[in-house]
Amino acid sequence: MMDGMFSLLHGLGQMFLPGFAPPPDAAFQTDNPREIRMIQALAAGPRTREELDRIAGASNAPDAIAAMRRRGLDIPSCREPVRDCDGEIVQRGRYRFSDADKRRTRSIWEVIQHGE
Repeated sequence: MMDGMFSLLHGLGQMFLPGFAPPPDAAFQTDNPREIRMIQALAAGPRTREELDRIAGASNAPDAIAAMRRRGLDIPSCREPVRDCDGEIVQRGRYRFSDADKRRTRSIWEVIQHGE
């Protein structure tokens, strides 16, 4: 029973109590392939929601961003005006990493970026 509980808790990885932020320099960890692809893309530069959908391979980039924010990343966003297919001006989201996000996710994107 105790071994099973330890495995369950250990498998949860980076869980924090609601209302308590992780240490500001704690490395961010994930084994979620979609999150890893998004982290690698954001480490290279700002991305739109549509770009992140394609990169992640799913139509839920805002949900994945929200999940990573709940686990301690900042991932600031802004809205920018663009024309849609009907010629209307709409607001599209663009996400980026803060300097702290880049430091905390370095172990995820650095190996890929440098081909190691």
